[in-house]
Amino acid sequence: MKKLRMILAFTMVVTMAVSGCGPRNVVRPTIISGTIKPVALIAQAIAGTALQVQVLAGDDGAPLQNAQKLVSTSAVVFQTGTSIDTWSSEMEQGSVRFVSLSAALDKGTAEGSWLSFRDSADMARLIRDTLDAMYPELKEQFDSRYAVFMDQCSQADGRLKRLVWSAGTRAFLAGDTTWSIAAGDFGLRVVVQPGLKGLDLSGAEAASRVADWGSGEKTQVVVVNVAPGGSTGVSRQSNGIVACSLDALGATAEGAFVPWLEHQLTLLGSAIGK
Repeated sequence: MKKLRMILAFTMVVTMAVSGCGPRNVVRPTIISGTIKPVALIAQAIAGTALQVQVLAGDDGAPLQNAQKLVSTSAVVFQTGTSIDTWSSEMEQGSVRFVSLSAALDKGTAEGSWLSFRDSADMARLIRDTLDAMYPELKEQFDSRYAVFMDQCSQADGRLKRLVWSAGTRAFLAGDTTWSIAAGDFGLRVVVQPGLKGLDLSGAEAASRVADWGSGEKTQVVVVNVAPGGSTGVSRQSNGIVACSLDALGATAEGAFVPWLEHQLTLLGSAIGK
């Protein structure tokens, strides 16, 4: 009788396991997402090849048509916490974790924070801490890659400071505050003039307006954000304006985060040095 009970108990355990009624191991997705490309690039720098990193927005910062589906496959979504990706909060679902990287910044939410090496390093730290907690078996890899990222940011920041400090101009004009935090890192001032948006910088009208707007800071350098498909660069117009076209959303990024951002800020340094 005792032997029969043992056989029945064993049969029940096998039946439950086969039917899926027994305890299950929860498998965490190995896909993580960044709302915009610069955030995804920072996440990639920390995650390396251990996790798949995807971006939810296009080159213009607007969500992709399949963004909702991409979110559903993610373990975690990293947001800037700024107006550029407020749309992502409407996509919260299920067990997908949403992390606002602005929480890592001393000053809280700030537009264009990913364009500052200082703030990007703080954002990377929060990404590392989040991934360490979610994937403890990969903690050593994440910590090591974070250390490398910090060193790369520090070296790039040092090179840029030497470039900017040698420039004669300490200010530039822009249509919004996108580059204000990055400028502040190098002691530069931004004269925000919404009227610059859509203005033809090669014309006589632009020359007059820029001369007026920049007279207080003695600058004719104008920073504009390139449209999707556009190219970055610095050019001196025939009317004296120095136009500096920069990529704030990573549309032109072909590799890692640090080289991309250093290139943008090098262009800025070149513009104020003209």
